[in-house]
Amino acid sequence: MNGCMIRFSLLVFSGLALVPTQGTGMLAEPNDARTLLQGPVAQSPDSTDVLRGARTAQAHFERQRRRNLPWTRGEGGYACDNRVGRFCQWFAGEADSGDLIPDPPEVSRLREELLVALSSASATIPGDRWILGQRVFYLSEAGRWGEAAELVEECGLVSSWWCEVLLGFALHGDGQYETAELAFSRGLAAMDSTEAARWRHPEVLLDGRARAVMQEGESGGPRRAALHERFWLLADPLYLMPGNDRRTEHFSRWTFSHISDGAGNPRGLGWGSDLEELTVRYGWDRGWERRRPSAGALSQDASTVGHDLPGTRRFVPSGLVLERPWESSRASWLPDYRPRSAYLAPYAPTLDPGVGQIAVFHRGDSIVVVAATKLPKAEAVGLSSASSLPSAPTAIPPWSHPALLNEPDQIGLFLVDRDNQTQSVRLSGAPEGALSLAAVAGDYLMSLEAWAPARGRAGRVREGITTDTIVPDLATLSSLVVLRGTDSLPQDLDGVLPLMMTSLELVGVRQIAVGWEVFGLGQRSELVDFELSLTRDGGGLLSTIGRWFDVGGGKEPVRIGWSEPGPAKPGNWFRAVNMDLPDLNPGEYVLRLEVGIQGREPLVGTRTLEISR
Repeated sequence: MNGCMIRFSLLVFSGLALVPTQGTGMLAEPNDARTLLQGPVAQSPDSTDVLRGARTAQAHFERQRRRNLPWTRGEGGYACDNRVGRFCQWFAGEADSGDLIPDPPEVSRLREELLVALSSASATIPGDRWILGQRVFYLSEAGRWGEAAELVEECGLVSSWWCEVLLGFALHGDGQYETAELAFSRGLAAMDSTEAARWRHPEVLLDGRARAVMQEGESGGPRRAALHERFWLLADPLYLMPGNDRRTEHFSRWTFSHISDGAGNPRGLGWGSDLEELTVRYGWDRGWERRRPSAGALSQDASTVGHDLPGTRRFVPSGLVLERPWESSRASWLPDYRPRSAYLAPYAPTLDPGVGQIAVFHRGDSIVVVAATKLPKAEAVGLSSASSLPSAPTAIPPWSHPALLNEPDQIGLFLVDRDNQTQSVRLSGAPEGALSLAAVAGDYLMSLEAWAPARGRAGRVREGITTDTIVPDLATLSSLVVLRGTDSLPQDLDGVLPLMMTSLELVGVRQIAVGWEVFGLGQRSELVDFELSLTRDGGGLLSTIGRWFDVGGGKEPVRIGWSEPGPAKPGNWFRAVNMDLPDLNPGEYVLRLEVGIQGREPLVGTRTLEISR
């Protein structure tokens, strides 16, 4: 499945005109938006008349847009996955292409006329926040984010908080997430405290468990702030991208809701709490269609179907992840195709579950995390393909993404601790490779990321890591690390990175090497037994493979096993061995290492491999 396509349709269509003209209760239909600002307004530029004319022009444009909408391509109705107020929501499946239809040229022309009309009105009443909001939105809808930001930077007489959030809205749409965060921060600081609290609290995005976790943390100010910071840190789609675009998207949605309150829209409906909730959870519509009424419907008016961007997914953490991210499994970060909230990262519209291998090596009071990754295959299950993105050689569609970045491919390894502090290491210039990162022993959320900005593709692996300080004489086994088979096996951890396999799906591989460390030996002389085997996951011993190695070099084709003296001094004892793979049936296999030391508990490490043809 290529992510979710979220659509909203009216349960009952009412067809209400938003802004009637005075006296008649009906809205006139002049030829264009400029006509609506002529006549009495041109003769007497009273601010009330100018504002009324601007509102009329905006409502006229949206009615004209609605009349030009294409008819829905789907046949029949859809079962509601969710009902919010007046609206039915459903998630499109694989049979639905999810492609959005650009506005026809007539609508683009009318939008430009509306922008001219709003600019003229703004020249007469430059301090009107409603007009400014409409200008910023319609510029951004046309893909002119930079112009929208420049407009707001000369905000002048309009209230400061409104100027700042409009600036954040424009900067976010232009992909300047760090600068957008600063603008939103200033806007929230200047906003009414009650309203600012609504914007800041992600309650509407939370599942039941996450809501309970948040409520438990609401008692203390510092703890509440730390919990909110953790929430947004976990929601950030890609740490390789500077700034937190999921947070600035949240504030942009609130800004859009304020822009839309009291304005016409393609649905022909007044703004309400249901549209506000849907906007904050899923974003505003980026495309629309009309649907003919079904036989026997109470109203024979066409209803409007709104489309979210194709390929959106849930990025906000579940309650279990929010509570203890350092214990989260890789599976808890996989896409949810019927999410409570959704978002598309514009710089990586194809953001798939990542491919990678992660291993943890102990150093007493510290650890070293080594990881290798690469971009997932293009056909991997994930979000919508970047090839479906609208190109912009001719006309920019109203839902256009910011330009994909002209930057080199890159990978990154990130560790987020309990205090929301992040350590990282990055490698630029390649979409695959291996990295290592040292940290104090403790609990972390690990994020391993690969990103090709110019292609709009990325993959990430997220999971928890929990470690403790190891006393010097406590024997501890590291993770097993799978390497490419080699005639020259690495002698220490530094030699691992160049050989580390980026995926544990082995396709046509006939030989691998396996490496590990034992920490806590060397205080005394000890004999160490090693046994390495490969078994079919979930079954009995199907094949124990490889060769028998001992110090003298004897061999027997049963299993890999040998004995040797332990290290002569305390420290990290690295070992590695080659393993030949026979012709195995495809499936999952468990690589298992058992380390036996007389007088100590056995140490066992496992790693799951996928054998493919």
